[in-house]
Amino acid sequence: METLTREPTRISSIGATTAALLALVLAGAASIEGGIIAVVGAALIGLGLFWDSGRAIDFGAGILFFGVIVGGLVEAPVILTVLGALAVVVAWDLGTSALELGRQLGRETPTARLEGVHIVASLLVGVATATVGYGAYLFGTGGQPAGAIILLLLAVIFLIVGLRR
Repeated sequence: METLTREPTRISSIGATTAALLALVLAGAASIEGGIIAVVGAALIGLGLFWDSGRAIDFGAGILFFGVIVGGLVEAPVILTVLGALAVVVAWDLGTSALELGRQLGRETPTARLEGVHIVASLLVGVATATVGYGAYLFGTGGQPAGAIILLLLAVIFLIVGLRR
């Protein structure tokens, strides 16, 4: 009987890393300051997957999100901020999923189908949410500052983190 390797699954880890890198690129495209902050967050997500640390992934996602917010506050196009926030949430979701699946089923267990469905579902929910949020910004701002949408995104992230616990 083989013992299971209780490490994060590969497919979700690759998805989380890819989403974190996308958020890093979007934050860096908005501002240098946001990009520098985002590098730290993306690195923490990668290290959290390597070290099998949920806290590192949580902190990394928070710092990465802060980098996206800093980029958004420097008059970046709102669409970059929304897409960056979406990429951060997907990176965090897939990273924590990789940890949980690895701990419960082991890395050797064939989970490609399960992980594929989870990735597609995360992207679909995220894109739908980002579309509604961006639509609300376009039609409901009435001349309000772009910082309002950023604070709304921050509130959504805290809500997700609170519900996840």
